[in-house]
Amino acid sequence: MACMGWVQRSEASKKQILDQLKDIVCQLRAIPPPPGGSEVSNVDGGSIWDCRLPSKEFWGPFATAKDFHRELVQPVPLEAERRGELADSYELLDFYRRWDDSLVFTNGDISSLNVSVRGDDVVGIIGWETAGWLPSYWENCSGWHVNPQNQFWQQEVDKFLQQEIDKFVEPMSHELRMDQIRRKYFGDF
Repeated sequence: MACMGWVQRSEASKKQILDQLKDIVCQLRAIPPPPGGSEVSNVDGGSIWDCRLPSKEFWGPFATAKDFHRELVQPVPLEAERRGELADSYELLDFYRRWDDSLVFTNGDISSLNVSVRGDDVVGIIGWETAGWLPSYWENCSGWHVNPQNQFWQQEVDKFLQQEIDKFVEPMSHELRMDQIRRKYFGDF
């Protein structure tokens, strides 16, 4: 597991492992969804499971990303108008209403506990029960919040999970902030 001795690794060793993870994530994101299936679903078109999501064990599948986002903020309607003092919750609703990026195939749980390494080589990724077609920001947010005992990994997530915008690589800090707001009002561990 990458978590074993991570903080003692040299920067060159960490970079080699993170570069391999970035390549693996790019390969996963290139996998096309099955034709005619639900947009947001697990690997075989069924319900998704994510231990970070509150109140029920399985979610979906969802015909659209908007349906998925609507479910994430229940019982508040996605179309709710701004009023009151909860300004950041309306910022989240605005983000979900405007989100129009593509869905990607994602593992959903690339924590250091699920990355198997030998020396400086990634030899496997375990923990595929959360895999599926999800919004492009999902892996980034789950990487940040997947395990409270794995917080050192937060410093590494942006190094292999980044967005390419006009050939510049940028961390998904806005998306992460939106997920933190979702967690604040709509819960998970």
